[in-house]
Amino acid sequence: MALQQVKIQTIDLQEGMYVTQLDRPWLETPYKVQGFLVKNQKDIDKLLQHTEYVFIDTERSREKYNGSAQPSRLLTEDEKKEVLIESKPKNYEDKTDFRKELSVAHENHTALSTTAENVMADIANNKKLNLPILRKAVNPMVESVIRNPEAFSWLTRMKSKDDYTYNHSVSTAIWSVALGRQLGLPKRDLQSLGMGALLFDVGKMKLPEKLINNPNRFSQAEFNLVKKHVEYSVDIVQSIPGINDNVVEMVVTHHERHNGSGYPNGLKGNKIPLFGKIAGITDCYDALTSERPFQSATSPHDAVRKLFDWSNIDFQAELIEQFIQLVGVYPVGTIVELSDERIGIVVANHRTLRLRPKIMLILDKNKKPFSKFNVIDLHSIETGEDGNPLNILKSIDPGLYGIDPREFYL
Repeated sequence: MALQQVKIQTIDLQEGMYVTQLDRPWLETPYKVQGFLVKNQKDIDKLLQHTEYVFIDTERSREKYNGSAQPSRLLTEDEKKEVLIESKPKNYEDKTDFRKELSVAHENHTALSTTAENVMADIANNKKLNLPILRKAVNPMVESVIRNPEAFSWLTRMKSKDDYTYNHSVSTAIWSVALGRQLGLPKRDLQSLGMGALLFDVGKMKLPEKLINNPNRFSQAEFNLVKKHVEYSVDIVQSIPGINDNVVEMVVTHHERHNGSGYPNGLKGNKIPLFGKIAGITDCYDALTSERPFQSATSPHDAVRKLFDWSNIDFQAELIEQFIQLVGVYPVGTIVELSDERIGIVVANHRTLRLRPKIMLILDKNKKPFSKFNVIDLHSIETGEDGNPLNILKSIDPGLYGIDPREFYL
């Protein structure tokens, strides 16, 4: 693959270089746009105030970089890098709009959920899994996410509060594929990510139901038993004829953590394969944002903040940055209050201006429903009805005003 991105010290930047990523989340800096061309020394001086190193795109830069930095690529078994900055084999672009893709995604989501439910039932009844049937459910989801990831992402956030185990498998499969798309992985890898995430918790069906639905914090003995689900899942997945090694590896490592605190093998840093790193992030995010017997759901906005806090502790910071770019600071489905006191639902995000998404307005400033739910784009609308600057004031709990986002699209 052609050289595309390299890591360099900020002090080595030159005019004409294109900065794609920083050594910290963009939200910790004053930059509103994620990615820009360095136009002058003033730009470099500003970056020096906030960063020690950055990443530049050699193809988009006007100034050729002749330093000694080596490109970082997607991790492979033969090549482990200090950080992951992808030399993208794919440059995905949205091929359909959200509303058009949603109708297709809804049907495929139902089929995937049914398959996941059947998988869990088959495992509980000691039946073998059928790879062609699994592919028939996973691959249409992959194709939809490739066309436009927002539709399946929306459906994932609208999941039922019931049947956490198989809903969680479906959701992590979707998030894993979407993150793989964000990283530019080829379709075959996206299919493996979807398959691996759908299956990495199947071993839980071998655990006592009372333990899985325990509403209290696990004792150490109970937690040791819960951790056995990885071993059980590996045994089940390895028994599927034709399953590929990436899927098995994902199942083995989805509970490993960047600082070595995970299980079953306490792998650290780049000893954890890429698919395992992706699985860890998506597994954690969906668990945080789901209702469980022992935990209320965290808002998508707060879940994003938690992931930031865990960067380079539980998860690799560069992958967390990519995941946040994917879901947005205010993910699709988040209910927000604007600075002019109107209430709306985030319906789409911009790839770079994550603080200024598209919002469907639901309640006026007096918290009365609008007769017509218009969509505004904060990217192009800068002032509110009161003439003051318009922005998102905060995310709010759906229960506060009885708003169910599912009512507006499903």
